[in-house]
Amino acid sequence: MEDKQKVVLVTGASKSLGKAIASHFAGSGDRVILGYRSSLEEVTHAVEEIKAKTGNEAVSFVKLDVIDRQQVQDAVSEIIGQFGKIDVLVNNAGVSYGGALIPSNPLEKWEEIVQINVMGTINCIHAVSFHMLLEQKGAIVNIASVAGLIGVDRLSAYSASKAGVVGLTRSLGKEYAPYNVRVNAVAPGYTEDTGMVERIPEEQMNEFKKRIAMGRLGTTREIAEAVSFLASDKASYITGQTLVVDGGYM
Repeated sequence: MEDKQKVVLVTGASKSLGKAIASHFAGSGDRVILGYRSSLEEVTHAVEEIKAKTGNEAVSFVKLDVIDRQQVQDAVSEIIGQFGKIDVLVNNAGVSYGGALIPSNPLEKWEEIVQINVMGTINCIHAVSFHMLLEQKGAIVNIASVAGLIGVDRLSAYSASKAGVVGLTRSLGKEYAPYNVRVNAVAPGYTEDTGMVERIPEEQMNEFKKRIAMGRLGTTREIAEAVSFLASDKASYITGQTLVVDGGYM
């Protein structure tokens, strides 16, 4: 008998938006694996918190540094070996540094942002989609950003990296469609409890808020619901798209 419970891998899931996304899938009864890079204590706490909140015991974690290709492959192989499949991949892991003009930011920071946000996403897709393409089913949701669509002052590297994620999503949406594997992205606007907002100077953030039509920041729950929709059968005829969730900012 086919296992109806979806297996969902969320990268960068030990805190903030990643944890909210993982919690939303767990609340829907899915089996969820939280990918984490550094803090075992943090991800352990996140898993226990999600279990307590959702009542779903099928929540676990795996060591997964998205720029370590071997570790990504090992993590995916471990999940496939244990559960036989990965139905949904959410590429959430990402970093942002900003607040200064280009000459003031070391190029090493630029390189790190591109490596994690772009190559990290590619590494995970490369490992997971191999199995999805063989099975001819699956959904991939990449976390982009409005910064990748319009550009944000003093967040040039982050904006460029997220524009890369948008372009990757469009291309793979076409490339994977014949195999019944959908690839979409969510582009959050300014959202509470995320690294992007935390790194924007308060004065600049206040100016951004004035431009949000709904007059407030988004919540990680609202972003998680958009991710869940794109990963679900309700979005079965949607691929290659970037869903902007920004309260009317753009």
